[in-house]
Amino acid sequence: MKNYDDGLLFFYFSSTDLQSHMFWWDSSKKHPTRSADDAKKYFSIIGQLYRRLDSVVGDILERYGDQATIIVMSDHGFANFRRQFNLNTWLRDNGYLRPANSTSIMRDVDWSRTKAYGLGINGLYLNLKGRERDGIVEPGQQRDELIEELASKLEAVRDVNGERAICKAHRTDEAYSGPATALAPDVVIGYCRDYRASWATCLGSMTKEVLLDNDSAWSADHCADVSEVPGVIFSNKTITAERPALIDVAPSILTEFGLRVPSSMQGKDIFST
Repeated sequence: MKNYDDGLLFFYFSSTDLQSHMFWWDSSKKHPTRSADDAKKYFSIIGQLYRRLDSVVGDILERYGDQATIIVMSDHGFANFRRQFNLNTWLRDNGYLRPANSTSIMRDVDWSRTKAYGLGINGLYLNLKGRERDGIVEPGQQRDELIEELASKLEAVRDVNGERAICKAHRTDEAYSGPATALAPDVVIGYCRDYRASWATCLGSMTKEVLLDNDSAWSADHCADVSEVPGVIFSNKTITAERPALIDVAPSILTEFGLRVPSSMQGKDIFST
């Protein structure tokens, strides 16, 4: 604030994210690495952190609330990460990735017989002809039918206790638009609370089991379905939009400064919607 003169001031508090990965645990189920007492003890740190940040917000409102529009927001929430899902193991076991004894997409996959693979935390890619070096899936109808087939089967996955692991498999050609969509995965996997992509699947490796316990102190995450980890937004100016979204933030700020909102932006002004 000492160096702020005019215009837009943005400040990112990283602690709510970083500490939540390690300390968040709002469940009576067994923590991956801690006793029940320790899990409860360390989760209380999150409450302490939010109280500290609340005092920062209060101080800013007291000093500048009558001079500026103040927006406080998060781009996501948090959820426990208790069980791992290995996407490549699932693809291998269901015949979409070959051979049946493969262990990593980086080492021993037969791309001439592989239709799909996982890479990164939420990305599922088709082995698409004309895009991948050894692609075998034809663009068009075959691609569309394969995406729908994979999405349907993934959303039907159940853990040993009957819980759903995947809330929604999102087609990126329906979820996103714009020139960068060609770089996106074909499907984004939206995990349910308690679940996330396994540590191994992020780099293309496979484990024996499709579903296994998380064994890390990194016991919470936000790489889940968007419906499971919604963010928050509040302001000293009345928000009239019924369902504000991330894409609305930039248009809202531009409008506050009296600037034109580019036609490429889909979002709306949350203060006048």
